[in-house]
Amino acid sequence: MKNTILLFLITTILIPFTLCAQQETKMNPKGTLLIMGGECTNDFFISKFAALTGNIESNIVIIPTAMEDKFLDTDRDLELLKKPFVDIGFKNIQIVHTREKNVANSDSLNDVLLSADGVWITGGRQWRLAKSYHGTEIVRSLTTLLNEGKVIAGTSAGASIMGSVLVRGDSKDHTIMLGDFQHGFAFISNFAIDQHHIARNRQFDMFELKKEKPTILGIGIDENTGIVLNQNKFRVIGKSYVTIYDGTRWSQERDTIYALAKNEQQFYTLSSGHEYDLTKRKVISKEDRKASTYTEEMIKKLVGTYQQQEGLKYGLDLKIAVTYENQELYFEQSWNKAKYTVAYHYLNTFFRPNTRSAFHFNKDKLGVFNSFDFFQYEATNWVKL
Repeated sequence: MKNTILLFLITTILIPFTLCAQQETKMNPKGTLLIMGGECTNDFFISKFAALTGNIESNIVIIPTAMEDKFLDTDRDLELLKKPFVDIGFKNIQIVHTREKNVANSDSLNDVLLSADGVWITGGRQWRLAKSYHGTEIVRSLTTLLNEGKVIAGTSAGASIMGSVLVRGDSKDHTIMLGDFQHGFAFISNFAIDQHHIARNRQFDMFELKKEKPTILGIGIDENTGIVLNQNKFRVIGKSYVTIYDGTRWSQERDTIYALAKNEQQFYTLSSGHEYDLTKRKVISKEDRKASTYTEEMIKKLVGTYQQQEGLKYGLDLKIAVTYENQELYFEQSWNKAKYTVAYHYLNTFFRPNTRSAFHFNKDKLGVFNSFDFFQYEATNWVKL
Protein backbone atom coordinates (compact mmCIF):
# COMPACT_ATOMS: atom_id res chain seq x y z
CA MET A 1 0.00 0.00 0.00
CA LYS A 2 2.83 2.38 0.94
CA ASN A 3 4.59 1.63 -2.35
CA THR A 4 1.36 2.37 -4.27
CA ILE A 5 0.94 5.72 -2.52
CA LEU A 6 4.62 6.60 -3.10
CA LEU A 7 4.33 5.73 -6.80
CA PHE A 8 1.19 7.87 -7.06
CA LEU A 9 2.95 10.84 -5.44
CA ILE A 10 6.02 10.53 -7.69
CA THR A 11 3.84 10.27 -10.79
CA THR A 12 1.74 13.25 -9.70
CA ILE A 13 4.86 15.36 -9.23
CA LEU A 14 6.78 14.24 -12.33
CA ILE A 15 4.05 14.28 -14.98
CA PRO A 16 3.58 18.08 -14.93
CA PHE A 17 7.37 18.57 -15.19
CA THR A 18 7.50 16.12 -18.09
CA LEU A 19 4.68 17.89 -19.90
CA CYS A 20 6.36 21.26 -19.39
CA ALA A 21 9.63 19.91 -20.77
CA GLN A 22 7.84 18.53 -23.81
CA GLN A 23 6.15 21.86 -24.46
CA GLU A 24 9.28 24.01 -24.15
CA THR A 25 10.68 25.46 -27.35
CA LYS A 26 14.46 25.83 -27.42
CA MET A 27 17.66 24.88 -29.24
CA ASN A 28 21.25 24.21 -28.24
CA PRO A 29 22.54 27.67 -27.29
CA LYS A 30 26.02 27.12 -28.76
CA GLY A 31 25.22 26.64 -32.43
CA THR A 32 23.66 28.91 -35.03
CA LEU A 33 20.86 28.10 -37.47
CA LEU A 34 20.20 29.98 -40.70
CA ILE A 35 16.64 29.00 -41.66
CA MET A 36 15.32 30.24 -45.03
CA GLY A 37 11.92 30.12 -46.70
CA GLY A 38 12.99 29.19 -50.24
CA GLU A 39 14.48 30.92 -53.30
CA CYS A 40 17.47 31.73 -51.10
CA THR A 41 20.40 30.09 -52.88
CA ASN A 42 21.66 33.51 -53.92
CA ASP A 43 24.53 35.87 -53.18
CA PHE A 44 22.82 37.53 -50.19
CA PHE A 45 22.09 34.36 -48.23
CA ILE A 46 25.22 32.43 -49.23
CA SER A 47 27.30 35.44 -48.14
CA LYS A 48 25.42 35.42 -44.81
CA PHE A 49 26.23 31.73 -44.52
CA ALA A 50 29.92 32.42 -45.22
CA ALA A 51 30.00 35.15 -42.56
CA LEU A 52 28.40 32.87 -39.96
CA THR A 53 30.80 29.98 -40.68
CA GLY A 54 33.79 32.33 -40.49
CA ASN A 55 34.54 33.18 -44.11
CA ILE A 56 34.79 31.62 -47.57
CA GLU A 57 37.85 29.62 -46.44
CA SER A 58 35.58 27.53 -44.18
CA ASN A 59 34.90 23.85 -44.81
CA ILE A 60 31.29 23.46 -45.87
CA VAL A 61 29.08 20.48 -46.66
CA ILE A 62 25.99 20.52 -48.88
CA ILE A 63 23.24 17.99 -48.18
CA PRO A 64 21.00 17.75 -51.30
CA THR A 65 18.98 14.68 -50.25
CA ALA A 66 15.64 16.54 -50.41
CA MET A 67 16.10 16.84 -54.19
CA GLU A 68 14.95 14.35 -56.81
CA ASP A 69 17.44 11.72 -57.97
CA LYS A 70 17.35 13.03 -61.54
CA PHE A 71 19.11 16.20 -60.33
CA LEU A 72 21.83 14.23 -58.52
CA ASP A 73 22.73 11.53 -61.03
CA THR A 74 25.89 12.86 -62.67
CA ASP A 75 29.10 14.70 -61.81
CA ARG A 76 27.70 17.59 -63.84
CA ASP A 77 24.66 17.71 -61.52
CA LEU A 78 26.92 17.91 -58.47
CA GLU A 79 29.02 20.66 -60.02
CA LEU A 80 25.87 22.66 -60.70
CA LEU A 81 24.87 22.13 -57.06
CA LYS A 82 28.20 23.59 -55.91
CA LYS A 83 28.28 26.45 -58.42
CA PRO A 84 26.51 29.20 -56.38
CA PHE A 85 28.92 28.51 -53.52
CA VAL A 86 31.97 28.43 -55.81
CA ASP A 87 30.84 31.69 -57.39
CA ILE A 88 30.83 33.36 -53.96
CA GLY A 89 34.38 32.10 -53.36
CA PHE A 90 34.07 28.92 -51.28
CA LYS A 91 36.91 26.52 -52.05
CA ASN A 92 36.37 23.67 -49.59
CA ILE A 93 33.01 22.15 -50.53
CA GLN A 94 31.92 18.55 -50.04
CA ILE A 95 28.59 16.82 -50.59
CA VAL A 96 26.96 14.33 -48.22
CA HIS A 97 24.10 12.36 -49.74
CA THR A 98 22.61 8.88 -49.60
CA ARG A 99 19.23 7.19 -49.64
CA GLU A 100 20.52 4.18 -47.65
CA LYS A 101 20.37 4.04 -43.84
CA ASN A 102 23.47 1.86 -43.56
CA VAL A 103 25.46 4.41 -45.59
CA ALA A 104 24.03 7.21 -43.44
CA ASN A 105 25.47 5.38 -40.43
CA SER A 106 28.91 4.90 -42.00
CA ASP A 107 32.05 6.53 -40.65
CA SER A 108 33.10 7.67 -44.13
CA LEU A 109 30.07 9.90 -44.58
CA ASN A 110 29.93 11.17 -41.01
CA ASP A 111 33.65 11.95 -40.86
CA VAL A 112 33.11 14.32 -43.80
CA LEU A 113 30.18 15.93 -42.01
CA LEU A 114 32.01 16.31 -38.70
CA SER A 115 34.86 18.15 -40.43
CA ALA A 116 32.53 20.95 -41.55
CA ASP A 117 32.35 24.50 -40.22
CA GLY A 118 28.93 24.86 -41.82
CA VAL A 119 26.28 22.68 -43.47
CA TRP A 120 23.77 23.79 -46.11
CA ILE A 121 20.63 21.63 -46.56
CA THR A 122 18.93 22.26 -49.89
CA GLY A 123 15.29 22.48 -50.87
CA GLY A 124 13.20 19.71 -52.41
CA ARG A 125 10.86 17.47 -50.43
CA GLN A 126 11.47 17.24 -46.70
CA TRP A 127 10.15 13.68 -46.42
CA ARG A 128 13.20 12.49 -48.39
CA LEU A 129 15.46 13.90 -45.67
CA ALA A 130 13.36 12.29 -42.93
CA LYS A 131 13.23 8.92 -44.71
CA SER A 132 16.97 8.79 -45.37
CA TYR A 133 18.36 10.20 -42.14
CA HIS A 134 15.91 10.02 -39.25
CA GLY A 135 17.41 7.90 -36.46
CA THR A 136 20.85 7.72 -38.16
CA GLU A 137 24.33 8.97 -37.36
CA ILE A 138 23.83 11.82 -39.84
CA VAL A 139 21.36 13.54 -37.50
CA ARG A 140 23.59 12.84 -34.52
CA SER A 141 26.57 14.34 -36.38
CA LEU A 142 24.57 17.45 -37.26
CA THR A 143 23.57 17.80 -33.62
CA THR A 144 27.23 17.42 -32.62
CA LEU A 145 28.17 20.26 -34.96
CA LEU A 146 25.60 22.50 -33.27
CA ASN A 147 26.95 21.48 -29.86
CA GLU A 148 30.37 22.61 -31.06
CA GLY A 149 29.05 26.03 -32.04
CA LYS A 150 28.99 25.40 -35.80
CA VAL A 151 26.40 26.57 -38.36
CA ILE A 152 23.58 24.68 -40.07
CA ALA A 153 21.64 26.39 -42.85
CA GLY A 154 18.53 25.11 -44.59
CA THR A 155 16.27 26.50 -47.29
CA SER A 156 12.73 25.37 -48.10
CA ALA A 157 12.66 21.61 -47.28
CA GLY A 158 16.00 22.15 -45.55
CA ALA A 159 14.26 24.68 -43.30
CA SER A 160 11.25 22.55 -42.36
CA ILE A 161 13.40 19.55 -41.41
CA MET A 162 15.04 21.55 -38.59
CA GLY A 163 11.93 21.57 -36.41
CA SER A 164 10.76 18.76 -34.16
CA VAL A 165 7.45 18.47 -36.04
CA LEU A 166 7.80 18.06 -39.81
CA VAL A 167 5.43 20.28 -41.79
CA ARG A 168 4.30 18.97 -45.22
CA GLY A 169 6.20 15.73 -44.70
CA ASP A 170 3.78 13.58 -46.65
CA SER A 171 5.50 11.55 -49.38
CA LYS A 172 2.52 11.73 -51.75
CA ASP A 173 0.98 15.19 -51.27
CA HIS A 174 2.90 18.24 -50.07
CA THR A 175 -0.34 20.05 -49.19
CA ILE A 176 -0.90 17.70 -46.22
CA MET A 177 0.43 19.40 -43.09
CA LEU A 178 0.98 16.20 -41.07
CA GLY A 179 1.70 13.32 -43.39
CA ASP A 180 3.44 9.95 -43.23
CA PHE A 181 6.71 11.56 -42.05
CA GLN A 182 5.96 13.76 -39.04
CA HIS A 183 9.30 14.07 -37.26
CA GLY A 184 12.03 16.55 -38.16
CA PHE A 185 15.63 16.58 -36.97
CA ALA A 186 14.53 18.46 -33.80
CA PHE A 187 17.35 21.01 -33.71
CA ILE A 188 14.61 23.10 -32.06
CA SER A 189 12.18 21.36 -29.72
CA ASN A 190 8.39 21.80 -29.94
CA PHE A 191 8.78 23.80 -33.14
CA ALA A 192 7.33 23.64 -36.65
CA ILE A 193 8.53 25.54 -39.75
CA ASP A 194 6.60 26.15 -42.95
CA GLN A 195 8.19 27.82 -46.01
CA HIS A 196 7.34 29.58 -49.31
CA HIS A 197 4.77 31.00 -46.97
CA ILE A 198 3.21 34.13 -48.40
CA ALA A 199 4.31 33.39 -51.97
CA ARG A 200 2.13 30.25 -51.92
CA ASN A 201 -0.64 31.70 -49.73
CA ARG A 202 -0.02 29.25 -46.89
CA GLN A 203 -0.82 31.62 -44.02
CA PHE A 204 -3.82 29.67 -42.73
CA ASP A 205 -2.44 26.15 -43.17
CA MET A 206 -0.53 26.22 -39.88
CA PHE A 207 -3.83 26.24 -37.99
CA GLU A 208 -4.43 22.69 -39.25
CA LEU A 209 -1.24 21.61 -37.50
CA LYS A 210 -2.00 23.68 -34.39
CA LYS A 211 -5.34 21.91 -34.09
CA GLU A 212 -3.51 18.58 -33.80
CA LYS A 213 -0.58 19.91 -31.77
CA PRO A 214 -1.76 23.04 -29.93
CA THR A 215 1.43 23.50 -27.85
CA ILE A 216 3.66 23.76 -30.91
CA LEU A 217 5.28 27.09 -31.72
CA GLY A 218 4.79 27.49 -35.45
CA ILE A 219 6.41 29.91 -37.88
CA GLY A 220 6.07 30.47 -41.60
CA ILE A 221 8.98 31.92 -43.59
CA ASP A 222 8.40 33.53 -46.95
CA GLU A 223 10.67 33.26 -49.99
CA ASN A 224 13.88 35.32 -50.05
CA THR A 225 13.55 35.64 -46.28
CA GLY A 226 15.18 33.89 -43.35
CA ILE A 227 15.95 33.90 -39.67
CA VAL A 228 19.30 33.72 -37.91
CA LEU A 229 18.79 31.74 -34.71
CA ASN A 230 21.29 31.78 -31.85
CA GLN A 231 20.96 31.49 -28.06
CA ASN A 232 17.21 30.85 -28.45
CA LYS A 233 16.70 34.22 -30.15
CA PHE A 234 16.25 34.89 -33.83
CA ARG A 235 16.43 37.91 -36.12
CA VAL A 236 14.55 38.21 -39.40
CA ILE A 237 16.61 38.95 -42.52
CA GLY A 238 15.68 39.29 -46.18
CA LYS A 239 12.96 40.90 -48.25
CA SER A 240 9.62 39.58 -46.94
CA TYR A 241 8.01 38.34 -43.73
CA VAL A 242 8.10 35.66 -41.05
CA THR A 243 4.67 34.69 -39.70
CA ILE A 244 4.30 33.76 -36.02
CA TYR A 245 1.75 31.33 -34.53
CA ASP A 246 2.32 31.50 -30.77
CA GLY A 247 -1.19 31.94 -29.38
CA THR A 248 -0.91 35.74 -29.24
CA ARG A 249 -1.31 38.74 -31.53
CA TRP A 250 1.39 41.40 -31.44
CA SER A 251 0.78 44.99 -32.54
CA GLN A 252 3.95 46.88 -33.38
CA GLU A 253 2.08 50.17 -33.65
CA ARG A 254 0.64 49.81 -30.15
CA ASP A 255 3.64 47.88 -28.81
CA THR A 256 1.20 45.43 -27.24
CA ILE A 257 0.87 41.65 -27.11
CA TYR A 258 -2.73 40.42 -26.99
CA ALA A 259 -3.58 37.02 -25.52
CA LEU A 260 -5.96 34.99 -27.68
CA ALA A 261 -8.95 32.98 -26.54
CA LYS A 262 -8.70 29.20 -26.81
CA ASN A 263 -9.03 28.04 -30.43
CA GLU A 264 -8.86 31.64 -31.69
CA GLN A 265 -6.96 31.62 -34.97
CA GLN A 266 -4.72 34.63 -35.40
CA PHE A 267 -1.12 35.23 -36.43
CA TYR A 268 1.22 38.18 -36.90
CA THR A 269 4.19 38.94 -39.12
CA LEU A 270 7.74 40.17 -38.53
CA SER A 271 9.89 41.92 -41.13
CA SER A 272 13.65 42.37 -41.45
CA GLY A 273 15.29 43.48 -38.20
CA HIS A 274 12.61 42.19 -35.83
CA GLU A 275 13.76 39.74 -33.18
CA TYR A 276 11.96 36.95 -31.35
CA ASP A 277 12.65 34.96 -28.17
CA LEU A 278 11.81 31.23 -28.50
CA THR A 279 11.72 30.43 -24.80
CA LYS A 280 9.53 33.41 -23.90
CA ARG A 281 7.50 33.05 -27.11
CA LYS A 282 7.39 36.78 -27.72
CA VAL A 283 8.87 39.57 -29.80
CA ILE A 284 11.99 40.99 -28.16
CA SER A 285 11.27 44.45 -26.73
CA LYS A 286 13.56 46.96 -25.05
CA GLU A 287 12.65 45.45 -21.66
CA ASP A 288 13.90 42.02 -22.81
CA ARG A 289 17.40 43.15 -23.76
CA LYS A 290 20.06 42.22 -21.23
CA ALA A 291 23.69 43.27 -21.43
CA SER A 292 26.12 40.43 -22.11
CA THR A 293 29.90 40.29 -21.97
CA TYR A 294 32.01 40.77 -25.07
CA THR A 295 35.70 40.64 -25.86
CA GLU A 296 37.81 43.73 -26.47
CA GLU A 297 39.16 42.02 -29.59
CA MET A 298 35.65 41.84 -31.04
CA ILE A 299 34.85 45.46 -30.17
CA LYS A 300 37.96 46.84 -31.86
CA LYS A 301 36.84 45.23 -35.13
CA LEU A 302 33.64 47.32 -35.02
CA VAL A 303 35.35 50.69 -34.59
CA GLY A 304 35.01 53.06 -37.55
CA THR A 305 32.65 55.42 -39.35
CA TYR A 306 29.45 54.09 -40.91
CA GLN A 307 27.30 55.85 -43.52
CA GLN A 308 23.55 55.34 -43.96
CA GLN A 309 22.80 54.00 -47.43
CA GLU A 310 19.13 55.02 -47.60
CA GLY A 311 19.99 58.65 -46.88
CA LEU A 312 22.32 58.88 -49.87
CA LYS A 313 19.34 58.37 -52.18
CA TYR A 314 17.96 61.70 -50.96
CA GLY A 315 21.23 63.61 -50.75
CA LEU A 316 21.61 63.12 -47.00
CA ASP A 317 25.11 62.34 -45.74
CA LEU A 318 24.28 60.67 -42.41
CA LYS A 319 27.14 59.05 -40.50
CA ILE A 320 27.73 57.36 -37.16
CA ALA A 321 31.21 57.16 -35.64
CA VAL A 322 31.74 54.02 -33.52
CA THR A 323 34.50 54.40 -30.93
CA TYR A 324 35.81 52.36 -28.02
CA GLU A 325 36.69 54.49 -24.99
CA ASN A 326 37.27 53.48 -21.36
CA GLN A 327 36.03 49.96 -22.10
CA GLU A 328 32.74 51.30 -23.45
CA LEU A 329 31.40 51.28 -27.01
CA TYR A 330 30.14 54.71 -28.12
CA PHE A 331 28.04 55.84 -31.07
CA GLU A 332 28.19 59.49 -32.21
CA GLN A 333 25.69 60.82 -34.77
CA SER A 334 26.97 63.31 -37.37
CA TRP A 335 23.68 65.22 -37.78
CA ASN A 336 23.22 66.29 -34.15
CA LYS A 337 26.49 65.26 -32.43
CA ALA A 338 24.54 63.07 -30.00
CA LYS A 339 26.87 60.54 -28.37
CA TYR A 340 25.75 57.53 -26.35
CA THR A 341 26.87 54.12 -25.14
CA VAL A 342 25.51 50.81 -26.38
CA ALA A 343 25.50 47.37 -24.76
CA TYR A 344 26.05 43.93 -26.26
CA HIS A 345 23.07 41.55 -26.48
CA TYR A 346 23.84 38.43 -28.59
CA LEU A 347 25.26 37.40 -32.02
CA ASN A 348 26.81 40.77 -32.97
CA THR A 349 23.70 42.63 -31.80
CA PHE A 350 24.05 45.76 -29.65
CA PHE A 351 21.34 47.97 -28.17
CA ARG A 352 20.90 51.42 -26.73
CA PRO A 353 19.60 50.94 -23.17
CA ASN A 354 16.02 52.02 -22.41
CA THR A 355 15.16 52.51 -26.09
CA ARG A 356 13.90 50.39 -28.99
CA SER A 357 17.17 50.95 -30.84
CA ALA A 358 19.18 47.89 -31.87
CA PHE A 359 22.30 47.62 -34.02
CA HIS A 360 22.93 44.35 -35.85
CA PHE A 361 26.53 44.23 -37.09
CA ASN A 362 27.18 42.23 -40.25
CA LYS A 363 30.25 40.47 -41.55
CA ASP A 364 31.05 40.07 -45.22
CA LYS A 365 32.01 36.77 -46.87
CA LEU A 366 35.63 37.31 -45.77
CA GLY A 367 34.57 37.49 -42.12
CA VAL A 368 35.15 41.25 -41.79
CA PHE A 369 32.63 43.53 -40.09
CA ASN A 370 31.53 45.82 -42.92
CA SER A 371 28.11 47.22 -41.93
CA PHE A 372 25.32 47.29 -39.40
CA ASP A 373 21.53 47.32 -39.67
CA PHE A 374 19.97 49.88 -37.37
CA PHE A 375 16.52 48.85 -36.21
CA GLN A 376 13.95 50.87 -34.34
CA TYR A 377 10.63 50.59 -36.16
CA GLU A 378 12.19 49.38 -39.41
CA ALA A 379 15.69 48.54 -40.59
CA THR A 380 18.21 50.85 -42.26
CA ASN A 381 21.65 49.80 -43.49
CA TRP A 382 24.89 51.57 -42.56
CA VAL A 383 28.11 50.69 -44.42
CA LYS A 384 31.59 51.07 -42.97
CA LEU A 385 33.74 53.64 -44.80
